[in-house]
Amino acid sequence: MQRVIGRRALSGEDNTVSKRASRELVVRIYSALFLIAAAVFMTLTSVESFAALITLFIAAMAWEWARLVRGTGFDFAFAAQLAVTAASAWATVRGYPASALLIVLAGTGLAFLIQRFGKGRSRAWWSAGGVAYAGLPAIALIWLRGDEAYGTVAIFYLFAIVWTADSAAFLFGRWIGGPKLAPRISPKKTWAGLTGAVLSAGLIGFVFGIAAGLNSAWLAVFAVAVSLIAQLGDLGESAVKRKFGIKDSSHLIPGHGGVLDRIDGLIFAAIAAAALAWMLDPAQPGRAILFWP
Repeated sequence: MQRVIGRRALSGEDNTVSKRASRELVVRIYSALFLIAAAVFMTLTSVESFAALITLFIAAMAWEWARLVRGTGFDFAFAAQLAVTAASAWATVRGYPASALLIVLAGTGLAFLIQRFGKGRSRAWWSAGGVAYAGLPAIALIWLRGDEAYGTVAIFYLFAIVWTADSAAFLFGRWIGGPKLAPRISPKKTWAGLTGAVLSAGLIGFVFGIAAGLNSAWLAVFAVAVSLIAQLGDLGESAVKRKFGIKDSSHLIPGHGGVLDRIDGLIFAAIAAAALAWMLDPAQPGRAILFWP
């Protein structure tokens, strides 16, 4: 009798866990669809609307970073980072990306000084790093979108790669499981997830090339490289959270955690794409990453 009762209890617990997981997955999907719709709409509307979207996300990142490394979301360092973000975004929209980089550099130093001579001296470098961590990808994305002829296509290409890689890593990791990728940094990430992310990104890059009438082979190869960089960004953010003993950067996005948790891969991918564009054709950054060098 006790065994029967025990089995029923275990079965009830399994059903509860299964239902909870299903609900979390549904919430995760709806949140992702909303974010995708907002990103697509703001990207298509204008460079200014896209910059406003990026600034909003970067502001949320600054708040999460402050909570992560300093334990408080609103302080002088956060205010400085917010001002730097808005100023660098505005400068990039106006066509002065070099000035935007100088603004971020100055803001990085300012955040360091605020913490160095304030209460959080031991975390001054982390506070300073947060300015660059948020500011550089903001400049990169807005600068790429600013290419009148190819900016929109280039941004959608990056979005497609990162979104596909993130989703594939989650699904392949959950369905296949297997050996862990970096158990000390992120216990849930697996080699199966990484493999699925890279292969799926390459496939979406190839399909994107066919749909856009571009060099599919180049876009597939570049997509593989960007997806690997994005996964490194994901691991990097996980390492920071583990250092400070925090699981999620916040709960701003239902089912996904915080903004840092959601766009950590895009941060590194955007910087890498912008760096390549700067080397190949800074006058047309969107075109530089879409066409064979």
